[in-house]
Amino acid sequence: MPECLAEIVSTANVGPGIARHHLWRILELADVGLLITDASRRVLYVNRTFTRECGYTLEEMHGRTCVVLQGPETDPRDIQAMRDALNRGEGFSRVVLNYRKDGSVLHYRVRVNPVYENGELRYFVGVQEDYTETRGVMQRLERWAYVDGLTGLGNRRAFDEAVENAVESGRHVQLVLLDLNDFKTVNDQQGHQAGDALLVDVGERLAAAFPEPGMVFRLGGDEFAALLPASEASAVERAQEALRALNGGQLHAAVGSAYAPEEARTVAELFRLADARMYVSKPLRGR
Repeated sequence: MPECLAEIVSTANVGPGIARHHLWRILELADVGLLITDASRRVLYVNRTFTRECGYTLEEMHGRTCVVLQGPETDPRDIQAMRDALNRGEGFSRVVLNYRKDGSVLHYRVRVNPVYENGELRYFVGVQEDYTETRGVMQRLERWAYVDGLTGLGNRRAFDEAVENAVESGRHVQLVLLDLNDFKTVNDQQGHQAGDALLVDVGERLAAAFPEPGMVFRLGGDEFAALLPASEASAVERAQEALRALNGGQLHAAVGSAYAPEEARTVAELFRLADARMYVSKPLRGR
């Protein structure tokens, strides 16, 4: 048993069913990465799971610090937070981007605790769990929260954040609002499946007309929006032209636009002005 591990095990609260000299073998076989450093943060021990997941053997890690696991994409804020906790002799728990020996990226949930003996800091014990798959799932869920499930465009939540950030930052932007005329007729005469297919077509045409990512949104129902640079020329005409051939050439849309900060300095003012201009362009029967 490694000396550092023997010392830690000797003070562990081990039940009568487990012999102390067997505990380190259990740690070797544990399905989480285990790492022990001295008070100066020099590695004294890593278990087999750590080696399997990170690629570094105990011989390669011994005497080194965990800086070897960090790389260009490791968040400096994470590094500083961990360093500050260790400098205080405290533990921490954090999800960190690390690098394997082969250079590939690995996200870990790292939990580190100090080990004191007679009031003196002797070791840090770290447990590392592969967080890559969980993080991927969380990122997908987060993305889905901002995506319209039917068209794949940004949804109302994504739009609200985008337009708020644009206005508050003082960027010169153009808001284009679009509402389909007589869309209810499509649903009533052709069925909701045809209506959904039409909305998908509208989303695709608008995304092709304004191809920069994050510029086109579905606000709900048959309402769409585009948040464009103020310099974007003929945006209203381009939006109308993009939809002209849909539904046998019978699809028409009311479109209105407004500019910030030239015409409006708040989100509410910008939206209200674009909406008013869109309403004016609607045929009387669609109002």
